[in-house]
Amino acid sequence: MRLEAGVVIGERYELVQSVASGGMGDVWRARDRVLGRPVAVKMMRPDVIAEPVFAERFHEEAILMAGLSHHNIATLFDYGTYEGIAYLVMEFVEGQSLSAELREAGVLPVERVRAVVAQMALALAAAHEAGVVHRDVKPANVLIGPDGIVKLTDFGIARATDAAGLTRTGETLGTPFYLSPERALGRSATPASDIYALGVVAHELLTGRRPFDRDTPIATALAHVTDPPPTLPAALPDDLIRIIGRCLAKEPADRPASAQEVAYALGIAFAEVPLMRPVPEQTRLAPISVAPEARLVDLMVRRKARILVLEALHAGGALGLATIGHTVWAVQTDAENVKRLAAEVPEVHFFALDPTDVTLSALGQVVPFDLVLWSGGLIGDLSRVERVIALKGLSETIGPSGRVVLELPLTTARQFAEVTEDAIAAGLVLDLTLSGYDLRPPSDDATTTVLLLSRR
Repeated sequence: MRLEAGVVIGERYELVQSVASGGMGDVWRARDRVLGRPVAVKMMRPDVIAEPVFAERFHEEAILMAGLSHHNIATLFDYGTYEGIAYLVMEFVEGQSLSAELREAGVLPVERVRAVVAQMALALAAAHEAGVVHRDVKPANVLIGPDGIVKLTDFGIARATDAAGLTRTGETLGTPFYLSPERALGRSATPASDIYALGVVAHELLTGRRPFDRDTPIATALAHVTDPPPTLPAALPDDLIRIIGRCLAKEPADRPASAQEVAYALGIAFAEVPLMRPVPEQTRLAPISVAPEARLVDLMVRRKARILVLEALHAGGALGLATIGHTVWAVQTDAENVKRLAAEVPEVHFFALDPTDVTLSALGQVVPFDLVLWSGGLIGDLSRVERVIALKGLSETIGPSGRVVLELPLTTARQFAEVTEDAIAAGLVLDLTLSGYDLRPPSDDATTTVLLLSRR
């Protein structure tokens, strides 16, 4: 069978252009003829069809990806066979791979490394929470869109933490340059193995060189076990040097306890990087001062995103997001206040609705939002039944990759547990918990908790 542009896979996906080739499959840009959108189709290579292990790995990749839902993981849409060849259909990410960016730039700026690696860490945290170890974390398996959003891809050799392996006796899968010491010694991969690989990637992005690169794959694998990583430049921020050093610890127990911890450590300083956006009636870029909630949301969405904001009496977050360049709809309960704000802030589309009544149709919309921000304490005024109804409605206003950012003026563990349970009942999953909009980890003295949620 010959694959070429114009071939229609599964009576639906028309191949447009070959974009990548890997060990098990070739990736094509294709057009979904039903929904009219671009997709990525990964076709199992014909020369490996006769190998049962490869076929089973390809099938397992589909099963594992189907169980993952996170905005930093490429979304799986479909799986099937075409003339005896298995294929996966995933979201198509415009942009380039992290490996391509590194080849072009040589070394990436500190702020860029923080942003990219922190998003990779969030993706790994979601995978690990779902019981999946990636096992092949490397720049080539990271795609970056024009909006800066990172997508972790290629779960072809990933494994559920409770699954039996498909690896032949004595075979170690993964790229030697990013292989953890325990895996080099033939032990099983764990989430800590992915965290080690993440540290290797961060080291490479900052220096332009792989920390362990020897003449042969065996020598490289042995270096991971016996050699200390090269010292990072002293001019780099101390916190960055520390977290990468912890990721590269030889013993898994000495590494960060979770990928989420890595994201926290990297994200704090990144939140302090000033936003740079075109200022109206100017041709240059200039720093913009916006509310902290708008700053956090802007990090999570594409440029010119569609954002729904539920606030109390003020409109700081909505105005900030509109100033940055997003299209914003704002919902408040006070009709008189909405009328006043609509006249004062014409950049935002204001509606007077109760949180339990918010739907796309009520807002006169058909296209889902990229993100919903619920701030200002409104959620604390609802009963648990009302809260589930409101959160269920919000989950239906966002797309498959959409997010909900929820601000809770809470102080007790019980209140936090109740809201988390209500979110789950509404069809949302918790991706990350923060102690404020500046990306600080949760703490006992926090007066505000921010939850980052996504659809199941």
